[in-house]
Amino acid sequence: MAKISVLGAGMVGSAIAKTMSLTHDVLLLDIDRKRLDSIKSKILKTKICDLTNPRELTSAIANSDLIIGAVPGHLGFNVLNNVILAGKNIVDISFFPEDASALNALAKKHKVVAIYDCGVAPGMDNIILGYHDKKMKVNSFKCLVGGLPLKKNPPFNYKAPFSPIDVLEEYTRPARYKVN
Repeated sequence: MAKISVLGAGMVGSAIAKTMSLTHDVLLLDIDRKRLDSIKSKILKTKICDLTNPRELTSAIANSDLIIGAVPGHLGFNVLNNVILAGKNIVDISFFPEDASALNALAKKHKVVAIYDCGVAPGMDNIILGYHDKKMKVNSFKCLVGGLPLKKNPPFNYKAPFSPIDVLEEYTRPARYKVN
């Protein structure tokens, strides 16, 4: 059973924390006490933490084996940087404008793995699919994404489980890509 800290108690972060707490020791961190109090789980621990404060964050995640970042994009890069400085491995689903590959040397220096821009779907599901496809022959894979509801509500026809600002950024920010 790993000790996992989930940073951010929004709709996605809290869902990740609840699911992970079924098989792991999970601590959900957020600055908003009301949001943390609204999370109904007997096995999930919560703690108020200012994720923008490097000392407070480092202290809160000190006993964690793995960090999952699920903060809004405007916080993502600095939180990722501070988790790396704390010497913790992180999988981050935040979508931020800064180029996280700029933290590569820092991650190597601190001997941590930082998977960034991971996303949930697409993202983690693709990684899990790739892992299983190497171990067995996967004939089909179906991914259901939470942002596209069965019953659409105009004008956007979109369910906003993610930060609405980040969703708009996905469609307006220039894309990054790697060649070779």
